[in-house]
Amino acid sequence: MSPVRRGVKSDASSIAQRVAARLAGDASVEPLVSRYFSRQDFEQALAHSTSPVWVDDSHGRLRGHLYGATLDDAVNGRQTWTGPDGYSYEFENVLDNLCEWAYRAWRDDGSIAHLVWALAGNGTQDWVERGYAMVSVRGSLALEGPFEHTWPEGYHLRRGDPSDLGTALAFDALIDEAQGVALDSLSEFQREQNESDLAELLGDPESHYHLVEVNGRPAAQCVTFPLPPLRGSHDDTIYLGSLAVDPSQRRRGLASTLVRAVLDDAVADGFRFAEVRWHIDNEGATSFWPAQGFRPTYVQLRRSLVPEAQDT
Repeated sequence: MSPVRRGVKSDASSIAQRVAARLAGDASVEPLVSRYFSRQDFEQALAHSTSPVWVDDSHGRLRGHLYGATLDDAVNGRQTWTGPDGYSYEFENVLDNLCEWAYRAWRDDGSIAHLVWALAGNGTQDWVERGYAMVSVRGSLALEGPFEHTWPEGYHLRRGDPSDLGTALAFDALIDEAQGVALDSLSEFQREQNESDLAELLGDPESHYHLVEVNGRPAAQCVTFPLPPLRGSHDDTIYLGSLAVDPSQRRRGLASTLVRAVLDDAVADGFRFAEVRWHIDNEGATSFWPAQGFRPTYVQLRRSLVPEAQDT
């Protein structure tokens, strides 16, 4: 008989204990990872989750768990996502058993791929050995300001608003291109969804759209907002995203100056940490963010759950 079964509510306490130990271990390896974890909140969330949890309880005790949320993505289709709290295993054979059962259930639910966040460095090895490829990186920085910065003559930074949607869409296309996504490869629905998401972001009072201009023309942008509670991230963290520079304005130091200006404001606003994400395939971002002091904390890996021809 397989040691793997579907978890029940009475497993929540044991799973929470394993997650707490895992986060503490991650934080001991990488101090930029937060070890904060409310077992009570986690147990309640797990008890009310509609996503199945798979557990290995061989030898009379729980030796591992695995769960993921299956969501529809406008660009990549239906995929299953697992965070740093979504798995634990004492031995590699436990992970193999958990994956075997979970993959079957996720496929039946229409998922075409599994994505998982693992601690940067050695934390990714077991997943890579099981056919996962690294996709993106979470990077963190402890904010110790001030962040000195000087704008080149003629350039200035302003706060954008919903009227800048056209500019934001143009920069968004540049970001997609850097990540290997051609605009003409997106369906009309995907383009409409992107426009809707950007319009919502520009109208969100907690999100700030930072726009660098020269002679009234857009030169660079980025977006910031307070990072919602996220496993492994510290409180008082500001998220930086959608950084892009117009091709005609590159190699002038605008990106690094913009980042430092935004981080300087974040320190003044009371934030203690900053977090970014970058795609492995984006060579510019992969070298840029570490140069700004951001250190990888978690890496997202992906494995197809279907034959290659169906993984679109």
